[in-house]
Amino acid sequence: MTVAGFRGVGPARILPIRPGPGLILVVGRNGSGKSSFAEVIELLLTGDSARWADRSSVWRTGWRNLHHPDPCGIEAELRVDGTTTPMRLRRSWTAGAGLADADVAGELSELRRPMELYRPFLTAAEVGRLVTGTPSALFDAIDAILGLDVLSTADQRLHAAIKPLEAAAKQHRADRTRLRDALAAIDDDRARRAAAALASADLAAILDEPLSGELIDRYRQWAILPLPDLGEVAALAEELRAMSAQAGGAVDTAVTVRLAELLRLALDHHDSARAGPCPVCQVGALDDDWRASAAATLEATRGTALSAQRATTRRAELVRRARAITANLSLSPAPDGLPVEPALAAASALRAALSAGEDLAVHLLTWYPQLVAAVDEVRAAAAEWLERRDTGWQQILPDLRRWADAAREVPQQASELADLKAARAWLKDAAIVLRNQRLAPFAAHAQQIWEELRQESNVQLGTMSLAGTATRRRIEFPISVDGADNGTALGVMSQGEMHALGLAMFLPRACASESLFRFVVIDDPVQSMDPSKVDGLARVLAAIATDRHVVVFTHDPRLSDAVRRLEIDAVTLQVVRAEQSVVSIRPTADPALRYLDDARALARSEEVDGDVRTPVVEELCRSALEYACQRVVWRVRTARGERHADIEDALQHAQKTTTLFALALFDDAERGGDVLGRLRNAYGGWAVNAYNLSRKAVHGGHPVADLPGFVSDTRRLAEALR
Repeated sequence: MTVAGFRGVGPARILPIRPGPGLILVVGRNGSGKSSFAEVIELLLTGDSARWADRSSVWRTGWRNLHHPDPCGIEAELRVDGTTTPMRLRRSWTAGAGLADADVAGELSELRRPMELYRPFLTAAEVGRLVTGTPSALFDAIDAILGLDVLSTADQRLHAAIKPLEAAAKQHRADRTRLRDALAAIDDDRARRAAAALASADLAAILDEPLSGELIDRYRQWAILPLPDLGEVAALAEELRAMSAQAGGAVDTAVTVRLAELLRLALDHHDSARAGPCPVCQVGALDDDWRASAAATLEATRGTALSAQRATTRRAELVRRARAITANLSLSPAPDGLPVEPALAAASALRAALSAGEDLAVHLLTWYPQLVAAVDEVRAAAAEWLERRDTGWQQILPDLRRWADAAREVPQQASELADLKAARAWLKDAAIVLRNQRLAPFAAHAQQIWEELRQESNVQLGTMSLAGTATRRRIEFPISVDGADNGTALGVMSQGEMHALGLAMFLPRACASESLFRFVVIDDPVQSMDPSKVDGLARVLAAIATDRHVVVFTHDPRLSDAVRRLEIDAVTLQVVRAEQSVVSIRPTADPALRYLDDARALARSEEVDGDVRTPVVEELCRSALEYACQRVVWRVRTARGERHADIEDALQHAQKTTTLFALALFDDAERGGDVLGRLRNAYGGWAVNAYNLSRKAVHGGHPVADLPGFVSDTRRLAEALR
């Protein structure tokens, strides 16, 4: 991982992690910048960091380093199992860019779902949330990795099919109750028969009775007979009267128009012939006085003629509307008993008067009010008859028909509903069996981890199980305290025990065999743990590190002390932060060098008897060389794209030192006979001597004339193999 200008890291720094499984401890005091590296791989793979989740905005605004804000970028190089070329993920930010405005290279959208299932990152804040979060969230997180999504999907589909059938059956019963109550309130023989026959075959015959006949339809037509508003018709008549008066009659208007035209022609004649006798009567004189008088008369006549024309046009429109009132009036045949004669007589008189062309305004004001009054009387009589006739049967009949139609489907729906419920019950039982089968290895791993982490704890964790459904789903942790069953874990656990339980929940999930990620990144897991639990954590991490990368960031020296004390194979990198965010990373105690440092110290010790020193020194030197060879095998074969499982299998079969050297030198376990020649030709006799003495250590101590020299030669060979 490479970090520059990000969080606590100023100038660019690289955190090197060798290929192959193993435990890597990244140690440093608070504020040293080590957690910045922990956030890098998570941010590159997920686009976010759990450390910032659910925090205020200030946590997201302080991501750029204060002392060296530019250049700012993070990068990780990863090996994909089975491929030769490393994969590079990178995010970089220009000056002033926000966290979300990064230039992204190598984004892995296809890892989104695996990341949700087997999230390989764990921060100190997440440890507590793993066991104190909502029960359903923890249930879903574990249930998702069991590979039983198809069962959940099937259950959801069954539930979706059952729900409308149950709702329909419930609604059908409720409708029957409602209809019975409504029918009981209707004073009608048909309603009483329908109430008695509800939900029986006899109901169909009752419903088939005609809803209404021709007589009822006629009454309804008269009850809602539409007429133009009386006030609007009266206003039309008054306007028609006014327009008729203004127009002054069609004859007067024509005379006025002809007079205006005659005056205009006379004025044109005067303008062209000047003054002279009238060309028509030969008596009057068309002089200037006449012209002035004639022009004034023409102007007045034109205004009168225009007004008369407009009034005539409007009167014609009003006449058309008046005639349309009766033309659009449709009076259907009336049933016996309705007083329709006055209405028919008024309509006939109004229609005859209008078609005769008499004074339309007078006829409208005379006959239309009589028509409206007569029709209102008929409407009231028809409505009264319908009200007496309609006892509520017509209103409820459509509901009865719908209910009867639905009732025909009830038997089939009930059978289908019973089948679906039986299927869902069977699926539920089968899911419990399958879930327990799938959960068993996971629960066993969690219990195994807890047994290591619970050192000196009185809390005994039982077999974890998934319980409940829907909104009540949860994970149960049956425990006992000093042999007494408490029923639940969380109520009696200390903070350290809670963190241990959180790790026991996280690690089996992150290390599931189905996971695509062969690494685990844990930030500060030691907090709240007592020394005995730290020793247990070291053992757990060492066990997991046998087949994957385990990278642990911690400020607490107790974990690295426990690793050294328990002689756990691990690489420790120390992060030191100087002024201006200048971060340095120093490797400490390479396992091979650690073996050799111990061997050198023992070889020079005069306090230990030679018979004791020699075999121990030889064994330490052999362990150093074997570790160096394993490191070479991992480096070469991962670069070639081999699967981890194949590399581990090859190393497991290389039990002899000679075979292991053959793998390291030739990448061929069958070339053990060529090892001595290669060492002699490549390095010299000192390398052959170191190899032979370390190889013989497995068979017991052999006299070594110069133990310090042997250790020195072994160191040179181990460094050469790197």
